[in-house]
Amino acid sequence: MNVALDQTSFFFFSRKEMHELAAKLRQNFASAQPYPHVIVDNFLPLDFALQIAKAFPGIDEIDWKFEGPGDTKHSGDRNIEKVSTSNEELFPPLVRMMMMQFQSGIFCNFLSRLTGYEHLQPDPNHFGCGLHSTGNGGRLMVHIDASRHPNKDLHQLINCIYYCTPEWKEAYGGGLELWNEDATKCVTTVPPLFNRLAIFKVSGRTWHGHPHPVQCPPHLRRNSLALYYYTTDTFATDYEYTNFVRWKRVTAEDKRRPLHVVKSVLRSTLPTPVVNSLARLARWTGLNFKR
Repeated sequence: MNVALDQTSFFFFSRKEMHELAAKLRQNFASAQPYPHVIVDNFLPLDFALQIAKAFPGIDEIDWKFEGPGDTKHSGDRNIEKVSTSNEELFPPLVRMMMMQFQSGIFCNFLSRLTGYEHLQPDPNHFGCGLHSTGNGGRLMVHIDASRHPNKDLHQLINCIYYCTPEWKEAYGGGLELWNEDATKCVTTVPPLFNRLAIFKVSGRTWHGHPHPVQCPPHLRRNSLALYYYTTDTFATDYEYTNFVRWKRVTAEDKRRPLHVVKSVLRSTLPTPVVNSLARLARWTGLNFKR
């Protein structure tokens, strides 16, 4: 069957341009504080970026997964709290194509040249990543990422977050905060401005989040595409494989329920493999600790 395709809706990375961008930003990434990261503004051609933003699904348009802000009390309202989907069949066509481009050989090679870490592996299954969306009043506690890939030989090393809400203003908050290694101070805040790409290293000391409630108009949401890249080099990530997120309470909104206290005690006292097993058991039994 022959299908007519609108070529103007396509976008593909240029190897030459991405090599040049990596060379331009490599030193910025390596020297950034509190840990390696870089911000790329106006990342995509404006017309295509606007198409991505227009295609991004609304809160009632697909079957979103409720995520919430972390190990803390929250509203339980998906119109407020963070939701996500890693199901590519729910991605609108243009968004789906863009996610494929972010996993292309050209983009992965760009990341390797930028970061200095060779042979970074994308995740076409989108474990823990994909489309993320947070409404007015939503937030995400400061945390260290889990090792989301089920293959324990793959260690999450680089995160890419592409922000795609055109009307977003700094005054609305929702900035990605990068904290020092003992999570006592926010060193850098990255406002989630439209068509901005944030790239940062993940390790056992890279605390990050947007812990303060978003303050945007009700019709807007903090929308983003999130992608994670992996390595087999355990020295690069310097932390033990965990399939649970480590959360840090840094604001007045971070209020624990008894369940959160129990989880915190287990994580701090039991060996990581035991906690991993308990986390898998909880998921297998269908327990939902996010509501």
